Amino acid sequence: MRLTVHLPEDLARLLREAAAHEGKSLSALTAEALAFYLRERRRAALGRKVLERAGKVPLGEEAFLLLEEGRRDRP
Repeated sequence: MRLTVHLPEDLARLLREAAAHEGKSLSALTAEALAFYLRERRRAALGRKVLERAGKVPLGEEAFLLLEEGRRDRP
C-alpha cells in the first residue's frame, strides 16, 4: 500500500540517517517503526485493561488470556 506522509525536517533527517546506518530503505524502516509503535500501544492498552479489571475483581483466566494476547507480535 502506498501512503504519503509529511515529516518535520529533523525527523526526516533522523529517519534517513537511521535507514542508511541499518542498510534499510526509508519505507522498510518506517514500516518497522510504525509496526513497533502500534504493537506497543496495543500492549499498553491491554495492560491497562487488565489492571482495571484486577482492581475490581480477583484475577481470573480472562486476565491471563488478555496478557497473552498482548504479548503476541502483531499490531
